[in-house]
This record gives sequence, C-alpha cells and structure tokens, in this order.
Amino acid sequence: MSKVIRCGVCGLGRIGWGFHLPAIKNCEGMEVTAVADPLQERLDEAQQNYGVPYRFTDWKALGDANLIDLAVIASPTAFHREQCEFFLRRGINVFCDKPMALSLEDAQSMAQTAKEYGRKIMVYQPHRLNALTLKAREIINSGKLGRIYKFRRNVYSFVRRNDWQAFTAQGGGMLNNYGAHFLDQLLYLGGEKKAEAIRCETARLLSAGDAEDYVSVVMRGEKGIIYELEINMAAAHSAPFDLEIYGTQGSAVFQKGKWTLRYCGELPEVTIQQGLAALDRRYPPKEQNFTEEIEENPEVSSYDWYKYCRDFFGGSAAPFVPVENTLEVMRLLEESRKSSAQFWK
Repeated sequence: MSKVIRCGVCGLGRIGWGFHLPAIKNCEGMEVTAVADPLQERLDEAQQNYGVPYRFTDWKALGDANLIDLAVIASPTAFHREQCEFFLRRGINVFCDKPMALSLEDAQSMAQTAKEYGRKIMVYQPHRLNALTLKAREIINSGKLGRIYKFRRNVYSFVRRNDWQAFTAQGGGMLNNYGAHFLDQLLYLGGEKKAEAIRCETARLLSAGDAEDYVSVVMRGEKGIIYELEINMAAAHSAPFDLEIYGTQGSAVFQKGKWTLRYCGELPEVTIQQGLAALDRRYPPKEQNFTEEIEENPEVSSYDWYKYCRDFFGGSAAPFVPVENTLEVMRLLEESRKSSAQFWK
C-alpha cells in the first residue's frame, strides 16, 4: 500500500484525544487531515499539538470525500448511527468506537449501509490487543490447562459517574461502556462467534444519572464454555482477580500485573467405586501433583491497533474485528438488558 490514508477524527473527547489522534500520528501510512468537535478550544489544541490543517465545529464538514478517506467516529454513542451512515453514503470508510450503536437495530442498519454503498466499517475493540489478552491466549494455546471450560472477568472500581455515560438516553451505563469491551474480549479468548444463553442483572448504586453502574453477566458459548463478567463501580476493594481461566487440568488467574498458573498434567483414569459406602468413610483424594508458575505480561503498545486499520481500510487484509462479531456483541448487550429487566424490577 503506497497511498497515505487521510483520517478525519469526529469527536475530541477522552478517546478521540487520548487514543485516536496519537495512534494515527504514530502509524506509518496514516495521517490526521481533519478533526471535528463542537468546542473551539479542542480544535485549537488539535492544531497546536498535531498541526491538523482542517478543523470544524460542524462534523458534517468532514463529509467531503476529497478531504478524508476514513472517518474515525469518537463521539458519544448516541451519535454513532447518524454519523457512520452519513459518511458511508458519501463513499467514506468508517472506523467506529465501541459500542457500535445504541441498539442492535441501529448496528444492523449501519452494517447494511456499508454493504449497500460498498464501503468498509470496523469497530474499535481495544481489549483484543492488550497485554492481558495476548498473554491469556498464549497460556490457553500452551495446553497446560487442558480443555478450557470457563472464563471470568472482574472489573471493580469506586467511581460516581456524572458525565454523559451516566445517562441511558445518551447510551450510557456500564453495560454499554465496559460491557461492550469485555463481552468481546471473553468471546475472543474462547474462540467463539456466538453465545447461546445469557442472564444479566444490573443496578444503579452510585451513578449520578439513571444508568446502571453494576453489571453481572453469565453466558454460555456454542462450545459449551461458560463466561462470567462482573462490572462493579461501587466496590471499595479491588477484585480478587482481574481475569480467571479454568481448564480440566488447571487454572490461571491474573492480578496486579502477574499471572499465576496451577496445572497437573494429564490426569489418570478414575476407577468407579461400587456401592454406596465411601471407602474409609473419606472423600476421594485431591490431586496433589500441581505445578505452579508465575508469569509476567508482555510489553504491548496500544497504538498497534492502527496497523490493522491501515491494512484493512487501505489494502486487502481481513478486518481484525469482523462486523459479524460486533453485531453479536450488540445482540448480547440487548439480550442482557432484556434479562436485567426481568430480574430487576
């Protein structure tokens, strides 16, 4: 690929300013040509820090196909569908922040619009490439844990949200905000394309708005793997483990930058005991031949994400996050809301 991809970043808030602008700047073959944000001071910062030549308070001004090749949507979720479809209809590819939209219906419409206009669309799912995921996949692929049957992801903090993400009308709530990250991460770790069963409970505990800040999800994948996710923004203590992986020969847990593995190798065949009387009135003996290892996470640059964007939007590479995967995450978010409405009155 010889052509430099001209990017227009729509929204200069937390993710647009903190990730997309510096990531594009650090990616060979891509450049920030234009930015849009309703706040003039943010546009001035983009010019001062990144020398962005075109700056607009009206995001629709980015829709000139002679100006950009890729629209990067970093605006609040409530604007995603309108903005994505606007650019797609003008022949501009779209890289959209998560979650894809407010609803599954909106996300499906966006995917259909990309198909109708022959454009490319991909959603940013950063946790597929972080150090935690990369090391977890290495551990899983080593075979030390045997057949994987369960993953659990815990995200604890003590935060009183008072921004737009505290309000359901704006697409806020921790199910959308963090759930979109970690449901995708869990399915990616399990190598799953679809979950067959899901149950969710939510609550609003400390948030200043009306959106949930506590989420508990349990789901089963097509392979029979169980996935659990707990997001708690009202926890004074940290989670026991950030990520837990359970297999038939051992388990691996991650906390405070370190992985602890315990595994026992191939297990001997179990002899079935006859009759109802337990031998020596004892429970079966526990396996004692565990090997324990402690491992560190690798060093990973979050900016590597844009190499996948460059190769997909500017070449013939497959999308790192296929839109079908994103639509499944959107379906799970919707099913979670339905389940929560059933269990929390």
